[in-house]
Amino acid sequence: MKPAIPSREEALQLARTGLQMVRTEVFPRAERMVAVARARWLFRDFRMGRDVAAYGPVTARNDGHAELGDKLTFLGGMLPTSVVCYEHARLLVGSETQFNYGASVEAWESVQIGARCMFASFVRVSDRDGQRIAPIIIEDDVWVAHGAILLPGVRIGARSVVSAGSIVSQNVPPDSLAMGNPARSMSLDLVAREATGT
Repeated sequence: MKPAIPSREEALQLARTGLQMVRTEVFPRAERMVAVARARWLFRDFRMGRDVAAYGPVTARNDGHAELGDKLTFLGGMLPTSVVCYEHARLLVGSETQFNYGASVEAWESVQIGARCMFASFVRVSDRDGQRIAPIIIEDDVWVAHGAILLPGVRIGARSVVSAGSIVSQNVPPDSLAMGNPARSMSLDLVAREATGT
């Protein structure tokens, strides 16, 4: 028995379905593979976990001890992200952390970033400010919004949010929102209650 020849409409629908599958499944996988290969090259001097991906330009330099966790993502954009670990410094980045374009991370002594953190574009994290050098610790699940600056010696508690444009010069407790210049902290629970009116 011969297979039935599809009608013109059925053939067009099959072609659309095939193209949709290529767009939604094949292209993203291929793009991820290229990003992983790019990261392997860019971070060749770093201790690196598996599936680290760089979708855009990244300036990477390691003269100290730098470790990148599993499944980190460096997103592409207008400006490159910069990750620098200077001589005798220590830079640790936890798994599944994401950096948007234009972010800058510099370790002169010690910068520790927890797992599942998110850094928006133009965020600056540096443990050196002029002559002052002090370690920075960012705990798990922290979101640092667009253009925020973290100064030396700060500790950002787990599950906290640093709002856009804030300059953080003192510690932020866990589950807090830090905003302003200089940044002041308030409990995220309080923020949620104010938003809902309870």
